[in-house]
Amino acid sequence: MGSARPSFIELAGALGGALDEWSAAVRQALAGQNRYQNWLARRLGTPPPRVSSWLRGREQVWLSGTALPGVGTTQSIVRELGLDGESARRLVRLADRIDHLQAQLEELRPRDWRKRVEEQLRGDLLPAAAAPEPAPTAGAAERSGAQASVPVAVDPVPGRWASRPRTTRLVAAATAVVAAAGIVAYLGSERPDHDPGTAGATSTPAAVRTRAQRGTDDTGTSGSTGPGGSAPALEQPGLEKNTLGPDSRCGEPLPGPEAVVWRVCARVEAGRVSFAVKLTNQADGATTARVRVRVQYVQAKVFHPCPMAPNAQPVDVPAGKTVITDPGLCSVPREAVPFAYQGVGWVVPADATGGSYELSPTAHVYPDRTLWKPDLL
Repeated sequence: MGSARPSFIELAGALGGALDEWSAAVRQALAGQNRYQNWLARRLGTPPPRVSSWLRGREQVWLSGTALPGVGTTQSIVRELGLDGESARRLVRLADRIDHLQAQLEELRPRDWRKRVEEQLRGDLLPAAAAPEPAPTAGAAERSGAQASVPVAVDPVPGRWASRPRTTRLVAAATAVVAAAGIVAYLGSERPDHDPGTAGATSTPAAVRTRAQRGTDDTGTSGSTGPGGSAPALEQPGLEKNTLGPDSRCGEPLPGPEAVVWRVCARVEAGRVSFAVKLTNQADGATTARVRVRVQYVQAKVFHPCPMAPNAQPVDVPAGKTVITDPGLCSVPREAVPFAYQGVGWVVPADATGGSYELSPTAHVYPDRTLWKPDLL
């Protein structure tokens, strides 16, 4: 008797793994050549959002209706990146596997295979936004602070760090993947009656005091202006260290909208933990990017609004410049017991009313030290 045919669930899991590996390999190839997603989109003649979707691993199944990257697309990417040898062969093998798995899934569920794959892959994800490594509970009590404005799955005792087994390679991508784990985040929350006057703002308001408005460079990395106009400010791939000051981390650069590349950041100080979004306009012309930015924070896996800036704010990012939202408007006192913190950020077009959030690296804050995950070597 022949071997049993793989089930739909097995095929869905294999497709998720192949997409994760393919995306990681392309991101690694781009980083190795100091290239960016927008560059690849231009070379392929493909809209940047499509390339961004391809690089989101299994998330692309549900984040957009874009066709999955197959052999044809991959061969074009290999050609544009000038890959050869085993790295090129591996990418093409992964693409061929994606094509075959998709064909098998379509055969089993011709009308709704993608929806069913989404249900299966989402069910395999980590259930919490800031799942830390096992750490001392320190007897921390449940907190009674502000309720989360974005619903998330939390442990039964949110004030403690629960032990959680190590996972497979999904852990490396779990921070970004959580955005799809049963949540569709939105920007249009109600403004509290006591929110200080931001109504009717048509430009960057006081509630988002940025580096560009203050006229100073807090970290020494602001965009430079060359002869005859703004020179493009470039963002390097990977995490950033000390962008907000000592003991701070910013996540991977994220593309769009327009020519903006942005990161979500967090900083731990002796008396407080603060959060911000860093935005860089990589345009090489004189076009100012107009976006809307919202910042929140996660403490012990519960989402909270920023105390001084709970709502989305318009932000202008001049061409070739970097803007960082004011961490002082999104900071909370540091606790005497261990907690895990993450910054949460949305950056969307100025006229958008919804979007997906991204997270900063996790700060595991102990009374005497901070451990970051992920972190730079």
